[in-house]
Amino acid sequence: MEKKAEGSFVEILKQTLVEVPEGKIEFFGPTEGSVSVIFIKGEILLVDSTWGTGNDELQRIYEWETGTCVIKDLSAEEKRTLETSWQKPVILNAVKKETKTTFSWEQPVKVQTLLKDLKRVSVDIETFLTELEREQYSGELRSTTPEGLYRALFYQGAPLLSSVRNNPPLQEVRESMDDPQAILNFYILGDELTHAFLSVLQGEKLWEGFSVTVFHLDKMLDKLAEKNPTGHLCIHKKKGTRHYCFFFQGAPLGIYDIEKHWSPVDPATLWDDAQQVDYYLSGTIESYRASAATVASEEDFRKFISLWNGLIEGIVKKLGKKPVEKALQKGFGGLDVYALEGPRLQVVAWTELDVDAAVAAFIEKIPPFLKEMEVIVGNHWLNGQLQEFRERNGDIIEKLSLTELFSTKGG
Repeated sequence: MEKKAEGSFVEILKQTLVEVPEGKIEFFGPTEGSVSVIFIKGEILLVDSTWGTGNDELQRIYEWETGTCVIKDLSAEEKRTLETSWQKPVILNAVKKETKTTFSWEQPVKVQTLLKDLKRVSVDIETFLTELEREQYSGELRSTTPEGLYRALFYQGAPLLSSVRNNPPLQEVRESMDDPQAILNFYILGDELTHAFLSVLQGEKLWEGFSVTVFHLDKMLDKLAEKNPTGHLCIHKKKGTRHYCFFFQGAPLGIYDIEKHWSPVDPATLWDDAQQVDYYLSGTIESYRASAATVASEEDFRKFISLWNGLIEGIVKKLGKKPVEKALQKGFGGLDVYALEGPRLQVVAWTELDVDAAVAAFIEKIPPFLKEMEVIVGNHWLNGQLQEFRERNGDIIEKLSLTELFSTKGG
């Protein structure tokens, strides 16, 4: 068998080791020279290149990143070479020694615990949330209930993202905590570690499931540091445990076991029983904070509905209460997210309200309502009311993506 492949060298290597029982891959460099990898049953047994032999040569395909390679069957001569007594131990011993990284992890960020396994009855939620805002804490909240685990990441006192959404409203966080059976934890991480921890909750995947025997790890980490990454490495151990190594702008922040609590890990044990490595990058904090300014919240929508009811009062004065009530009942009657009190729309309790669903229902139901009003009162008067409403409340209308609804309706 001989097959040519093009693309990411690392991805091709990973896939081939899994799918092909034994063989050889020849990776060709961008100018001249090549690296040859011989493997059997997922194990790399020999690495040879134009420049030399040994695991160091495998690092070249990481540096080349992409290109062309050829996957071949092993020849009889290559199989005989692998049977010699010195080949396999030399390569595997070299890999084992090379897992000792030159990175220094001796100064991890100290993670403080504000809440640790506290029951709901022990926590004054309003005081706690006020303290987070006042002290501008950056860190992770965990609320564990019979329904599952809710996580929220705070940055400088404000919720940045949760296990439900980006930029969660404070009311969502409050309700996640306010469960009689909730067990609450909050870890003060500081701004830098919080930024790096973004990569765990919502990061850009660069590697996943890389075998620790594939790369010269100290060179790999040095290469990463040159790019000033903010994110994490996840080291998977034999017993299913995971250790997380965090970076901020290329500087290591420490190694933690974060599965139950934020527990520091002895750097000397980092590669003990390690099998695979994942690598994720964080997005920028600024992008999350900028999006927070444009995300519709419960407070925004309740304010808008109050303004809308003011517009409806003007239509009622012009047409009378009965036709307006009838038209609104036709569109909004029976919807889960609204209640009608005469001609006024009311938003139901937050526990039943999904802002996106409420906005979507409003967008769907308002055009038929306005069309019916236009038939009765004429488009000239109605357009004037809508234009004035839009001019007074343009910011919140734009934030809720309702601009088109309040454009003029005709000539």
